[in-house]
Amino acid sequence: MTTVIAGTEIFLASIADPHQNIPATIVSVVGRRAELALRGEISLEEGTLVQLQSPGTLYFGEIEAKGQDGRARILIEHSVDLERAAAIRQLWNAETALRTVL
Repeated sequence: MTTVIAGTEIFLASIADPHQNIPATIVSVVGRRAELALRGEISLEEGTLVQLQSPGTLYFGEIEAKGQDGRARILIEHSVDLERAAAIRQLWNAETALRTVL
């Protein structure tokens, strides 16, 4: 999680229900672990597989620990650079359009 820093506003959602976004602020990042201050109703429990979306990156991980103070520690397993993913999607769309023409 080197592209985000403490104070970054993100959204946390369960991978099983990505439409339920929980706004959060990154409190700290150490290695592959991020501590978040969650806002709003927090129905996600420890062990829940989650996605975190920052402005430029989508992270996938697991809620490792959850405190009574509205904080959660997330173990980050994977990340997707959204700008690079958009470039790949654009290339795929161009190739698909070319195949349709041929």
